[in-house]
Amino acid sequence: MALEGLHCVKHALRFAPELVDEVRVSDRGAARALAERLAPDVADALLHRAVVADVAHHTGVEARARVPPVDDAVLGGRTAPVVLLDRPRSPGNAGAVVRVAAAAGASGVLTTGPLDPWHPSVLRGSAGLHYALPVLALDDPAGLTGPYVVLDADGDPDADLPPGAVLVVGTERDGVGADLRAHADVVLALPMRAGVSSLNLATATAAALYRRR
Repeated sequence: MALEGLHCVKHALRFAPELVDEVRVSDRGAARALAERLAPDVADALLHRAVVADVAHHTGVEARARVPPVDDAVLGGRTAPVVLLDRPRSPGNAGAVVRVAAAAGASGVLTTGPLDPWHPSVLRGSAGLHYALPVLALDDPAGLTGPYVVLDADGDPDADLPPGAVLVVGTERDGVGADLRAHADVVLALPMRAGVSSLNLATATAAALYRRR
């Protein structure tokens, strides 16, 4: 995977340094100064791996890293909610959900549908935080255990999000699909001002996760 910019590189080095194979910098001195200011905990690791080369990103830092091995332990036995995105369409929005999930301490992010959750645009949207938690595509959610909590405007705003829940979030246009909606143990709503019809995918996920936190 191509890691574009210091933020993507620092997160990969912070959470999965063994998967980072190559770091490129346009200027070693500038890269050291930037890393020591914004990511001092990984500055030495970054410079140890760095080679000087042409770098397109404005931070002057890029890298290549391997995709982690599939970690299907997240499908059961969780102590924090896992986010299940039902047929996400926008790579940028899906990446932003990964970023939010990592920040909020979720167990992982799972997706259904054709969008590859490791597409470069999704990775760019997460700022490299794919390396902080499991991110998997599910062909069939049937093996995913735990109470299903579907996020929907018609749900209960007072419902709880249990620690091991599957937080199911659909698209802004169509919501959660009928199959997953029928599987719901709880339907949770986010209270919104009258006249506001929806929230951005990542914003809604953040509100639900931080409401619990």
